[in-house]
Amino acid sequence: MEHKFVSSKNFFSAVKKAVSLYKNIWRECTTALIHGPRTADKSAKALDIALDLARNGREVLYVNAEGHLDNYSGGDICHENLYVFTPEYESIDDTADYADLVFEAIEQAVRTTSIRTFVIDSVSRIAALSFGRNASVAYIMKRIVALQVKCKLSILVVADDSTKTGNNALLALAASEIPVDSENSENSEIPKNSEIPENSDSCSRPVIVGRLSRAERRRAEKLARKIKSTKSC
Repeated sequence: MEHKFVSSKNFFSAVKKAVSLYKNIWRECTTALIHGPRTADKSAKALDIALDLARNGREVLYVNAEGHLDNYSGGDICHENLYVFTPEYESIDDTADYADLVFEAIEQAVRTTSIRTFVIDSVSRIAALSFGRNASVAYIMKRIVALQVKCKLSILVVADDSTKTGNNALLALAASEIPVDSENSENSEIPKNSEIPENSDSCSRPVIVGRLSRAERRRAEKLARKIKSTKSC
């Protein structure tokens, strides 16, 4: 392989202004990472971004390895610029590595179509169904970034949060991140096993919730006794 050494004048004259694909987070020709706990609906976020890009005229291939797209239906989530690929084995005794199926499909799309924007949902699922080095989420991410750099692609990768080491490995390889949390606690209801002391005053009734820590339980009981003794209402 012969390496090219370009003068700074030629290099910077060829540099184009960065195109933002999602807010100021995911830029064209970079790899962005959507991550969060397994309970968070990261696929919904990834699909929303893919649809926005498709509606703006960009062709997008959504790699549906996680299979969560089966949960969505309706004309409002369809667009002619959005393509979906679900990796599947050819036969029940197929020995092909799952990760290799995914990369073969992406490389085929690059060779035979004008698609240069991809959503991969998710590296966690791909690694779980693969063997050897491909069973590592970090190694799958390395392969994705290498392909992105080589072919100048724009790739949005979905991943479950795992260990701190695993998360750091993914974040180190991604150019940017989009964290997704589980359902906001503001919308959550009081647990069914919560109790309200019968003798507490109506204007200020502390809620004693089951499964509190010992320190939290002591603070709640102390507050209840204080309200009962002062009877300020």
